Amino acid sequence: MHSIGERLEEARKRKGITVREASEATKIRGEYLNNFEANSFKMNLPDIYVRGFLRSYANYLKVNSDKVITDYNAHLIGEGKSSRRDAREFLGRLELQEQPLVAEGAQNPGSVEDRAIESTSETSESIPIWERFNIEQGVAIKIGIVAGLALILIIAVIWGFLTFMESSDPAPDTNLTETPAVIAPEANAAAFTLIANDDVRVEIKQVEGNIPLFFAVLPAGQEKELSASGSVRIHYSDANALSIRIGSKTYKMQTDRSSIRITPANILKQQKAGN
Repeated sequence: MHSIGERLEEARKRKGITVREASEATKIRGEYLNNFEANSFKMNLPDIYVRGFLRSYANYLKVNSDKVITDYNAHLIGEGKSSRRDAREFLGRLELQEQPLVAEGAQNPGSVEDRAIESTSETSESIPIWERFNIEQGVAIKIGIVAGLALILIIAVIWGFLTFMESSDPAPDTNLTETPAVIAPEANAAAFTLIANDDVRVEIKQVEGNIPLFFAVLPAGQEKELSASGSVRIHYSDANALSIRIGSKTYKMQTDRSSIRITPANILKQQKAGN
């Protein structure tokens, strides 16, 4: 069975394109595509981005993206099992035991004195981790406390940064710039359609719960119909390359920012009230 990387590389070569050309078409960095084809997925990126890039690349190459993501999940599980096995082997090598000592001046070289046997039985007991690394117990406890406090501080800083970033970018529904009306089929109360005027990377999250709803690179001319409950935040790589259709109207993205918050159900109600 071919690996994920082998399937992607074969599909790209069948299309007769280079990694650079694929990168320009998908708006994904070439080094990420090379890593995918090498079956390497450790790229210092959040897992949601790795999955999104992998799915977009598979779709671009006309490879079954659902099968690729399934194999990627299996790859992650296999790596987890391998890491646990390596850890057990490492800890097993740390077990220290003293070999029996032959008593000096013994008549029979093969005999062992009683005190040597007692010493052997005592050293077979498990040795505390701090003694194995020649560290005093009190120092080991202090190191553990400091490491725990540092981890808590890092988590608090990251949480505060994310909270600040999210609080600064939402824009009210009325800030959308309307383009000429486009007649669309009757939509449900929370339906909306993304329209790619040019190649654009789009990420959508539901505001309540910060739940990811959609992430992909949309090629020029493609439309993607979605639905959401409540407000959503739309992040885009190029404001001019993306429009959104809600009900019977199409709106442009804000050019002075990289994301916008909307509530499709509220916009539909406003449209109906205006009629």
